[in-house]
Amino acid sequence: RASDQPENPFASLIPDQHIAIVPSFTLESGVVLHNVPVAYSTRGRLSPNGDNAMVICHALSGSADVADWWGPLIGGPGRAFDATRVFVICLNSLGSPYGSASPVTSIDGDPAKGKYGPEFPLTTIRDDVK
Repeated sequence: RASDQPENPFASLIPDQHIAIVPSFTLESGVVLHNVPVAYSTRGRLSPNGDNAMVICHALSGSADVADWWGPLIGGPGRAFDATRVFVICLNSLGSPYGSASPVTSIDGDPAKGKYGPEFPLTTIRDDVK
């Protein structure tokens, strides 16, 4: 939630998102980030076997709010993303200010260290997939 990132005014723009903290993450470049926030939103329920997940990429949604761009497709029976059958999850890409680690978040999640700013490392699609 936005309260998890008081330094990031953009995180509060996305309703109903959650923020997971990844303790340590090594980017494709070899740079290691610590206490990495990753914003995400979900619709529906994950099945006990975990075999009904539909991942929607941030690049197709603009943020972790899948309904912002794809709203008319999400819902119940007859909709492309039928949340009564599938578990829809959308994760915000690294480097995007809408809740995931980015130039506007604190270094290592520690406000005392300041924000990454222009020193935020380059990330790749492989980093997002990982």
